[in-house]
Amino acid sequence: LRILKRNKFHPYHVSLHQQLHGDYYFNRLTFCRWGQDRLRNNNFFHLVLFSDECTFSNHGEVNRHNMHYWAVENPSWLREVEHQRPWSVNVWCGILGDKVIGPYITDGTLTGAKYRHFLTEELPLLLEDVPLETRSQMWYQHDGCPAHYAHSARDVLNKNYHGRWIGRAGPINWPARSPDLTSPDFFLMGYLKEKVYCEIPTIPDNRKARIRNACAGIGRDMLLRTEESFIHGVGKCIEVKRLHFEHLLH
Repeated sequence: LRILKRNKFHPYHVSLHQQLHGDYYFNRLTFCRWGQDRLRNNNFFHLVLFSDECTFSNHGEVNRHNMHYWAVENPSWLREVEHQRPWSVNVWCGILGDKVIGPYITDGTLTGAKYRHFLTEELPLLLEDVPLETRSQMWYQHDGCPAHYAHSARDVLNKNYHGRWIGRAGPINWPARSPDLTSPDFFLMGYLKEKVYCEIPTIPDNRKARIRNACAGIGRDMLLRTEESFIHGVGKCIEVKRLHFEHLLH
């Protein structure tokens, strides 16, 4: 350790990325070029509702390697977990310009029928505070998970957004395995888990309240910086010839 410190070495963790192969490279480049073309309208991505879902369980994973308790004697530090009686909630959340849309919380696994219900019945309620002019121009983005790809869900998007949506088999195809290109993936869900899992999980209602409080605590400036990061990422993806680029961002 003294030798490493003397030579100014620093410890680094490996960064894990979704593996790309086949058409994934071409699809990433196609989407980023489309996005760069849309940047001629400086306000365009301020009108895109980027969305994602994430599962929050009662045994939120904690990186024990980074958790240390310094003391003269071993404190026998314990953290109670409840793997024998697991429960989880599925959380949908979105970012539209400088606003967090949601969260919308469901129990169990997301299915095509549940997602269609969300798009038709719940999403309009979540957007009530968004100005009508913004909603009339708004684009909707989601990734290519099976529930999003269901015919019933795509029918709703085609009807409600008239070609203004981004997703698997949509008017604008979303490139698979590209969490580095969507703000809920590269920022929002990780931020929420950091806030929600800082305390020991209790009951589902308590977990849901923590998720809502964490969403409410996200400031406007943070969301605007997230939009800037997305725009910067589009250019960086083209620069590195559609490979992963998160490790190159500063």
